[in-house]
Amino acid sequence: MNEPIEFPDLHESILDEARLDALFNDIAMEAQVLSVLLKGGAEVLAEGGDVALSEALSMLKEGRVRAVQVRYVHRGKAWTDTLLRTASGYRVVRIAA
Repeated sequence: MNEPIEFPDLHESILDEARLDALFNDIAMEAQVLSVLLKGGAEVLAEGGDVALSEALSMLKEGRVRAVQVRYVHRGKAWTDTLLRTASGYRVVRIAA
């Protein structure tokens, strides 16, 4: 019980709309997308799996969903990006799976 807990790599940032578009484009072009989940509201569970990456981006930008979670593999490493719409842009939290 004295061993330290190992946490995965975690990165966080705020993106403007142009950088959000670039992120989704990079994932679409350079990664293997495993799943796309949508979060509709504070009390609504995430759903998805059959949602295209481009559709999830549109829904997030239009405010039809509160957040999007994209699970993907890039250069042999699994990642999960959670993107939330905020007043100042789009918050992205990236974690190595």
